[in-house]
Amino acid sequence: MEESRLRLQIQLLRDELNKMTILAQRCLGGQITPLDLSNSTPIGQGEGGGVMESLNLREYVKLFAPCLEIKPDNNSTHYATRATGIIAANSSTILRALMDENQWPYLFQTIIGTSALIDLIQEDNGTNLKMMYAELQVLSSLIPVRKVKFIRFSRQGVWGMVDVSVENSHDISETNPIINCRRFPSGCIVQDMPNGGSKVTWVEHLDFEENEFNHPLGVMSCSSSFGAQRWLGSLKRQCLCLAIITSPHDRISGMVNQSRKRSMANMAHRMVVQVGETMVTIRNNNPGEPTGVVLSASNSFCMPISHQSLFNFLSHKHTRGGELMEVHSTIPIMRELVRIDKNNGDHLNRVSFLVTKVLHGNNQNSVPILQETQSDGSGSLLVYAQVTLEGMQTVMEGRDSSLVEIFPPGFSIIPNTKVSENDDDSCMSMMTVAFQLLTENSPGNMNIPRQTIEYINNLMSSRIQRIKSAIYRG
Repeated sequence: MEESRLRLQIQLLRDELNKMTILAQRCLGGQITPLDLSNSTPIGQGEGGGVMESLNLREYVKLFAPCLEIKPDNNSTHYATRATGIIAANSSTILRALMDENQWPYLFQTIIGTSALIDLIQEDNGTNLKMMYAELQVLSSLIPVRKVKFIRFSRQGVWGMVDVSVENSHDISETNPIINCRRFPSGCIVQDMPNGGSKVTWVEHLDFEENEFNHPLGVMSCSSSFGAQRWLGSLKRQCLCLAIITSPHDRISGMVNQSRKRSMANMAHRMVVQVGETMVTIRNNNPGEPTGVVLSASNSFCMPISHQSLFNFLSHKHTRGGELMEVHSTIPIMRELVRIDKNNGDHLNRVSFLVTKVLHGNNQNSVPILQETQSDGSGSLLVYAQVTLEGMQTVMEGRDSSLVEIFPPGFSIIPNTKVSENDDDSCMSMMTVAFQLLTENSPGNMNIPRQTIEYINNLMSSRIQRIKSAIYRG
């Protein structure tokens, strides 16, 4: 019975794939080689202690003909991984969000910098075929954004979504960005679970120019930042957060009111997106911020410590209550008021409202701090922002938090995937420090005074030095 069911599903997928191939050929004006769904030869190999699998490229090239005539480039990095996990949402909810060009960036807030719908090819009878553009980013100023144009397909029944790059079609005009990354067949298969959640298997398969960094500590590679584990981890965090927000029976966060949780989560999302601008940029102020121009700055550097140990150190309450928070605290630790967990009670992934005491004259005043932490095998992120008491009251009353003023700094940590034979390089990571500063420039005036640039450089240098000194002491 099970074998018959699988054969039927394969035949349905083959029929659907043939129809989509004809549609895509008509749209692209070129020949497409269908994938062979009947082959079951294993082409994966374990990686990261069984959490993720990487692709055996030699077997893959033997078994599968190029789709859309895209072949691996021998002069670039061909990086493919697979990861599986349980997501707190049903299959239809997940696929609807993935196919929505507006919701998709929210699910992958630190991965997708920009996305756009280029063309809607088909949308009927549970099938969806679109041409899209996206910029995939890593939170480091040393790693360039990966720009990719691709076709995205999804279907009901056996829920799934597949992306594949488009080449030699829809000629790119001078105003369009240069595509510097190719997306081989990537995507996910989503299976509904009895508890209302879903089992998601994510495959990420990219071809791009690798950025390796020679450092006195060793060779640093950040390929894992574009791997399946990072996509799956982000999907898991965001879906669980949405589930907690809408749940009336939430004992973990300390909040029952849905509007309060939503207001807090929305402000944390805005905070993470702001810190995600890791390149040195300038922008006009957003609504709710004081008049002026915001200068964003970041710096990336290698550290002789594993990414998880570095994250644990920076996220420790004793560390965060001191000099690294840029808060002149009079107590040694931060006190957590409320939180929203993003990984079933895991302290590594949560949004928290913290409070500390600062000395103002002869008085001690309470200072609320909003913080979000994210961490998995692909890397870690820690962002935070001081909030006024009025701003915190806005959130706790469940009102719109988009006008609450925040200028968050943060830390991004990326593990090294270039491990040598003696494993010395595995205890190395790349850290990025980012912060924002409001200048007195009138909106639209991007001529930043030289003194301001020097101040930014000195501030960044002193912050990095404090971090290094604190870690070496610790």
